[in-house]
Amino acid sequence: MLFYNLGKWIFRHKWWVIGAWLLAVAVSAPFVPQVLEPLKTGGFSDPNLESSQAATLLQNKLGYSTSNLVIFYQSKDGQLKATDPKFNQEILASLADLPKAPIPTQVVPPSLNPRQVSADGRTAYAVVTFELDGETAAKKLPEIRPFIKQPADLNMTVGGGLAFYEDVELVSQRDLQRAELIAFPVAVIALVLAFGSVVAGCLPVAVGGVGVLIILASIFGIAHLTDISIFAVNLATLLGLGLGLDYSLFLTSRFREELARGRPVEEAVAITLATAGKAVTFSGLTVLIGLSGTLLFKINILTSVGIAGFVVVIVSVLAATTLLPAILTLIGSRVNALSVPRLFRRKEAVTSYIPGQQEGHGFWAWLAHLVMKRPFTFFIPLLILLLVLGIPFLNVKFSSPDASILPTNVASRQAFDILKTNFNESEVTPILLAVQAPAGKSILTPDNVYYLYDFARAVEQDPRVARVDSIVTFEPRLTKTQYQLFYSDPSRIQDIVLRQFLQTYAKDNLTLVSIVSKYPPTSDETKALVQKLRNSSIGNGLTFQVTGGTAGIMDVVDGIYNTFPYAALVIVLATYFVLLILLRSVVLPLKAILMNALSILASYGALVYVFQEGHFSEFLNFKPLGLIEPSLPIIMFCTLFGLSMDYEVFLLSRIKENYEHTGDNTASVALGLQRSGKIITSAALIVVVVCLSFVTADIVLVKALGLGVAVAVGLDATLVRALLVPATMRLLGRWNWYAPKWLLKILPQAQLETETFSPEPEKSPVSGAGKAG
Repeated sequence: MLFYNLGKWIFRHKWWVIGAWLLAVAVSAPFVPQVLEPLKTGGFSDPNLESSQAATLLQNKLGYSTSNLVIFYQSKDGQLKATDPKFNQEILASLADLPKAPIPTQVVPPSLNPRQVSADGRTAYAVVTFELDGETAAKKLPEIRPFIKQPADLNMTVGGGLAFYEDVELVSQRDLQRAELIAFPVAVIALVLAFGSVVAGCLPVAVGGVGVLIILASIFGIAHLTDISIFAVNLATLLGLGLGLDYSLFLTSRFREELARGRPVEEAVAITLATAGKAVTFSGLTVLIGLSGTLLFKINILTSVGIAGFVVVIVSVLAATTLLPAILTLIGSRVNALSVPRLFRRKEAVTSYIPGQQEGHGFWAWLAHLVMKRPFTFFIPLLILLLVLGIPFLNVKFSSPDASILPTNVASRQAFDILKTNFNESEVTPILLAVQAPAGKSILTPDNVYYLYDFARAVEQDPRVARVDSIVTFEPRLTKTQYQLFYSDPSRIQDIVLRQFLQTYAKDNLTLVSIVSKYPPTSDETKALVQKLRNSSIGNGLTFQVTGGTAGIMDVVDGIYNTFPYAALVIVLATYFVLLILLRSVVLPLKAILMNALSILASYGALVYVFQEGHFSEFLNFKPLGLIEPSLPIIMFCTLFGLSMDYEVFLLSRIKENYEHTGDNTASVALGLQRSGKIITSAALIVVVVCLSFVTADIVLVKALGLGVAVAVGLDATLVRALLVPATMRLLGRWNWYAPKWLLKILPQAQLETETFSPEPEKSPVSGAGKAG
């Protein structure tokens, strides 16, 4: 009776509860506008991966930095070429003030590297490298931009990693504001139509809005303690709105039902918490279990999702089970005020929870009976349909995000397109080898140079290789013996350019070998080249690690999907155990997990069909990537496994409640669906609306997440819950409720309370068994 008593307590202390939440809002509000400032725009790698370790080694010992800007210059009229002195003069003038910038920089204009000029001579780029890590340099970029001047006769477009990070933050903020502006009013309209009352419809939105505000402020605080990815904010808002509205919808609906039975407000609030409130709490637990899977990964974007998800669930459950009941006690029957005409006034029979009362005869009961009369007729086609919807996922191709996830009107995306159109993309994202001699030995000894020379020449012979840059290839005319002699005493090198080159490419026992592929970094050919390099060796005790864009992508994908089976197993087992305790059946939890898997699989298929293959790209306003970001399916699995189980909890709560009283499986399914079908559909509609508001995002990753979750929730609440669940419940019959007696004896007694409340308001509720999720 914990939740029943909590309802009584909230009724007596409603002003204290509301005051506490208002205080939390007042404290949180100032931090919400700043939420993006401490967040990280990267987070797609794991410091323990080979590529990450090699990149860190090169940066620490050789100062090799990927914190750069790539500035493209193009002739405005198409006539001026890089061979014209004016072209290079304007570029040099554009970059002349950079040495005065507050951050140390190294500038390589196209006049120092002919490869930075396009084949037609009308496009060139300069590389500006910063002696800071990417995140820090990206935050400083607004201070640097004034030192880069716009040429008079050349178009200038600023791109590169730092510009990408900056644009991701700006576009994310814009996407978040747009999604909220769409989601809140549309959710209000949907809820008002669902409840037929302006007050009842606005309550969940108000509570959900309060929850989101506190969630964002909490993430701001946590981001000062640990790294949080900027993409976690989008998910937190999406999930916070979805769960907040869902939970408030379930409680408000149950409160109105209890008032309709003539119960006093205090009793109605207590009963609402004892039933819907406890269901919401256990539903939150299933969502937490799903999101906890992300914490098993070492990729920052995934752990960020897990941390943000924990905040979302805790705040959403607390708001729904404390703030909302306090408001309901305050307004009482006025929750039905300002009623509006419903679009459909079809009268349905009122179905009670009273044992022995005739089951309802509404639309959902009729649908349940229709399905259960011919369960195979529905089960087999729907199973085939969901499996077919998931087929495109068999052809999934993964890649880490680059500037192509941004809209085409953003400068860093335009720079990326210029690069792909006019240059070999791999020129700015080469394969990098961090080659090391044994500790304490110089990499420049004659023996080491001998083996490096042979290795570099062998790599150059690979048909996929465009060029190898290293200490033994900078001058093709030098022989192996000449290189050995050249490095026998490096202190004798007088040429300034060569000395700088050597400082960049070698120090102590370490040297850098840069390999430019003829193919794009994400191509199968370049990936195969990386794999071949990793399977090769140099000799003489020399070892190497491979890094660069392609190696990083491969390592992230391998790292994520080597961990994923274990994470999925933990989520599935934990969810099964929780549902086993609640349902006291060994069959129903397994069925619920399989139903979830079907809707998630279908959403995966939609993800590949739309965002990899490009269907509906014009309608959804994006350019197909041809690839899927590798963490996206993981985020969707962990989010959807909990979110979809949410509806299973509420549906089976009603079914189990009636089965405990009647023992009639078929009647209980019909009655449970009748009493929960409309509210589950309304809740799912709200989540779909919230998710679709994120489909308006300009960042493709956020757009894909919104559509993927919307598809899964939509399918789950319609085809799965309304059709597949009744069909499988009918096919399994009494096996639905099977559990060995020995197991029932050792299971914790943690069932949802499903009090058999008397229709007379003056009678007290009696504790019963069996409302389960």
